[in-house]
Amino acid sequence: MKRTGLFSLVIAGLLFGGEVQALSCLRPNLAEAFNRFQASDDTYVIALGKIRPIGKQPPYQEGQPRKMSAELSGRFMGLDGFGAETTRKLTIETHCLAHWCGGLPASPDQEHLMFLRRTADGLTLDMQACPDGSLTLPDEDRIDLLQSCLKRGRCTESDLQGMERG
Repeated sequence: MKRTGLFSLVIAGLLFGGEVQALSCLRPNLAEAFNRFQASDDTYVIALGKIRPIGKQPPYQEGQPRKMSAELSGRFMGLDGFGAETTRKLTIETHCLAHWCGGLPASPDQEHLMFLRRTADGLTLDMQACPDGSLTLPDEDRIDLLQSCLKRGRCTESDLQGMERG
């Protein structure tokens, strides 16, 4: 009887194992994200601020990113630090991997550190199934380290390791 039960469990696992798998996302690393966005053919800017979605998120259509308008109240990072507070319109694009989709920032009252892609239509915040473009506000040490990466044009290996430990 025990063998039959074990055999049934093995068969069930083989048949339905794909259904119970979950998406495992690595913890975002700002230094790695900086290098990835810096190496991209697209142009990115770094902003620190609050995002307020405008309207409702459109329904999911397989293979298509969902786009919605939003307003950013915040500051943009430059070589000398963050500039003056500004309010700008932007587009949020949520992307899916199978049935796991990127979401909207958790709270419009919480500041986020984000990488925004410049497009012909303005700025776009890409929200992937595993977050890597919009991150909860890091501590001042991480912002300082990211500022150093911007000045050098890349994050070093020690920056990458430092962000992994933090």
